[in-house]
Amino acid sequence: MVNDLPDDPAQLQALVLEERARRQQAEAELLKLRKLNPNPVLRLGGDGQLLFSNPAAESLAQELRQTGPSRVRPQLVQATVQALRTGEMGQRELTANHLHYLLFTVPVVEEGYTMLYLTDITDRRHAEREVREQQEFYETILGHLPAVVTVLDADQRYQYINPYAEPDPQQRQQRIGSTFAEHCAQQGLPAVLASRRWRLFERAVRTRDMVSWEEKWPTPEGGELYWLCFYQPVFGPEGVLRMVICYGLDITKRRQAEERTRLSEEAMKSQQDFTQQVLDLNPSIIMVRDEQMRVTYANQALRDWQRMVAEQSGSETYSRDVLSAEEVEHSAQLDARAIASGQTITSEDRITMPDGESRWYQVVRCPLTQPDGSRQVLIVSTDVTDLKLALRAAQAAATARENFLANMSHEIRTPMNGVLGMTSLLAKTGLNEQQRSYAEVIQYSGKHLLNVVNDVLDMAKITSGKLELEQAAFNLCDSMGKAVQPLVVQAQEKGIRVLGTLLRDSCPHPWVVGDPFRLNQILINLVSNAIKFTPAGGTVSIGGYFVSETLTTLTTEFRVTDTGIGIAPDKLDTIFQEFTQAYADTTRQFGGTGLGLSISRALVQQMGGTLTVQSVQGSGSSFSFITTLPKATSEQVKASTTPEALPDASPVRGLRVLLVEDNAINREVAHLLLAGHGVEVDEAESGLEALEMFEQQRYDVILMDIQMPGMNGLEATAHIRQHPDPRRALTPVLALTANAFRSDADKYRAAGMNDTLSKPFEETELLAKISHLASGTEQFLEQRAAAPAAPAPAPEPAEAPEPAAPALYDLGLLRQTAHGSTVFMNKVLASFHNNMPASIAEMRDAQATADLPALSALAHKLRPSLRLLGAAVSPWLEEVENKDAAEADRLAAAAPLIERLQELVQQLPSALE
Repeated sequence: MVNDLPDDPAQLQALVLEERARRQQAEAELLKLRKLNPNPVLRLGGDGQLLFSNPAAESLAQELRQTGPSRVRPQLVQATVQALRTGEMGQRELTANHLHYLLFTVPVVEEGYTMLYLTDITDRRHAEREVREQQEFYETILGHLPAVVTVLDADQRYQYINPYAEPDPQQRQQRIGSTFAEHCAQQGLPAVLASRRWRLFERAVRTRDMVSWEEKWPTPEGGELYWLCFYQPVFGPEGVLRMVICYGLDITKRRQAEERTRLSEEAMKSQQDFTQQVLDLNPSIIMVRDEQMRVTYANQALRDWQRMVAEQSGSETYSRDVLSAEEVEHSAQLDARAIASGQTITSEDRITMPDGESRWYQVVRCPLTQPDGSRQVLIVSTDVTDLKLALRAAQAAATARENFLANMSHEIRTPMNGVLGMTSLLAKTGLNEQQRSYAEVIQYSGKHLLNVVNDVLDMAKITSGKLELEQAAFNLCDSMGKAVQPLVVQAQEKGIRVLGTLLRDSCPHPWVVGDPFRLNQILINLVSNAIKFTPAGGTVSIGGYFVSETLTTLTTEFRVTDTGIGIAPDKLDTIFQEFTQAYADTTRQFGGTGLGLSISRALVQQMGGTLTVQSVQGSGSSFSFITTLPKATSEQVKASTTPEALPDASPVRGLRVLLVEDNAINREVAHLLLAGHGVEVDEAESGLEALEMFEQQRYDVILMDIQMPGMNGLEATAHIRQHPDPRRALTPVLALTANAFRSDADKYRAAGMNDTLSKPFEETELLAKISHLASGTEQFLEQRAAAPAAPAPAPEPAEAPEPAAPALYDLGLLRQTAHGSTVFMNKVLASFHNNMPASIAEMRDAQATADLPALSALAHKLRPSLRLLGAAVSPWLEEVENKDAAEADRLAAAAPLIERLQELVQQLPSALE
């Protein structure tokens, strides 16, 4: 170029000026470009002096111009000096005013300055930071993700393994670049796992879709791991495979839970099958109904019942329409009540079957609330028809047994009242020594027979649950001591030594509340047996012992020991059975019914104790019982020990008494007894006659027999209480009953009677009750004021009149029908006597089995002949035939009807002359 310069100075100068002008223009254009540049541009001298800055670098220029502390100025100056010193361009990053720059330094050494070009990379740095933070976020997730995550290349080599797949960082890094087959070989996993994964990988790449599968790995402990795995291929925009993401979830616990669930479901299904089998085998109907009475569950019994109902109605399917609408409505009401109340309801429902048969069901309804809030009712229905019939039969049998015992009691005690009463009256007459001895024998034998009857009735009361214990305050020592005192005398007369241990020796406060009569009865039975089975020269020990006490109770033991014949070991369990004694000849040798120990054991049990026995055959026996009774309070003791006011010396003299008794002997006994004490007695043989006499005369007391022909004592008393004169309607009535088993004071009081006296009665007890009842009447008080001072002499005993025949029959209609023909009447009477016993037997059987249709048919069959004979059985006959009456009332009427028919057979003549 030097060779091209002109030699002419003028041309050379012109050339230089032209070159300078181009340079100035280029610099001006460069300066213009620098000013328009959006990135900061600075020019700094070697000493850091600012020589130039474009508008984009104004904020940095301000930093350079300031003389105070600055974080940016030292960095710019340092970059300038380093560039001039090295003469080379440099690059670094710079942060100024919260902005990030990429700084390029261009040194101009010949002129001593450096050009600084800054590019704003703030957005890029923010983006990089976000990318970095996002990467850290994903790495954190992958590092804490409870799942295996790996990345495979096209050759199935690991490019990434997360910490869950390999917790050890060193081993994780070593696995990068290896394959799953190599990992299986290293870990001892089955090779089949790797070959299967190879095929699944190829399928995922080929189908370009995700592939999932499950794997089962053996564990060193002998267990199993279950994995749910996925291959997800990832392709680039050009369709080239970039990677395959593999991730796996440990589903071991889920599989174990599923296995447990499966086993639980199998167990539940087994339990459900078992429960269903139990419900289906249950003979009771079990079902669940909703509020619309729709059956949502039914066991086999219900399905069988519905099938039976459908067959009876001639239909192929069951429908409620074939049942009684009233019964269905009643069942629906009970369902609704159980659901509304939320309580279990028990009822006894009757269902009329399509064939007309009535079935009885005991139904239990239990409300159910389902999870969805709907309300239903669980129903358990048990067919109790047979049980009901059996119960009726049992009740009929019990009624028959009770009636039999009542009748036996009546039949025995009624003549016993006459025997003992007449004997008592006989003893008051002038008798020689032999006659008096005979009278005493009669008296003793009668009382012995009465004791036997009482034992039988007590046992009957116990077995029927009708024996009630009295609750009265008494001194346990005194009461039981007085009870056995007569037996002590009896033992001594037999030559038996009696030893006693008094309860008061160990129990200073023996006042208790209980039934002294029944406790005494137990001890008397035990002592009587000891005396009976102990020969002369033997010993009987009677002892009472304190056991324990609380603030409210006293526990004592009573023991009776003898040196008698003893009991064999194999007989100890049988001696307490009813009508049973240890040996077959016991009754013949020693007497007794075999009920004493049975009654004693039952009484002790009813008091909460136990009667025990210890015995050695040939050496004797020891019976004992322990009883716990409430202690008597001081008020109860005081009331018990306060003596009653003594009655008047002649409490009944001058009274007027109406004696209502159908038995002539009993009337005579009571009449003579009362007349001997100055009582004026009127007699009535029946309830109707008593009412007639009651209308004509005022009485201080009425002695009313219970069982009488025609109108009984309860009915007669009811009529008396309805008398229009209030004072006469309150006339005291004393019930006389020989039916000790059925004597129920509450029943008689409900009928209007004031008190009860069982036959045979003691003279003093009868007089005391009459005196007590009459003492509160106005008539009695008036008579007391006007009564003479001297007692009236007792009349001599009159000769007993012939007993009047009860009005059981009237042959007037028979005579009228026969028009006086004796032959005809005798044929009717003979036919009655020939056929009636069989009819009575059939009626007894029907009553015992509660067969009301048979009873009604027999009564209807007998009605014409009984009417022809004028038999007084109409009330019971009509009651038995009355189908509208209660079953219990009809069965109850059968007993007196049978009794009257039996009496009619005995009293009706078999022929007329």
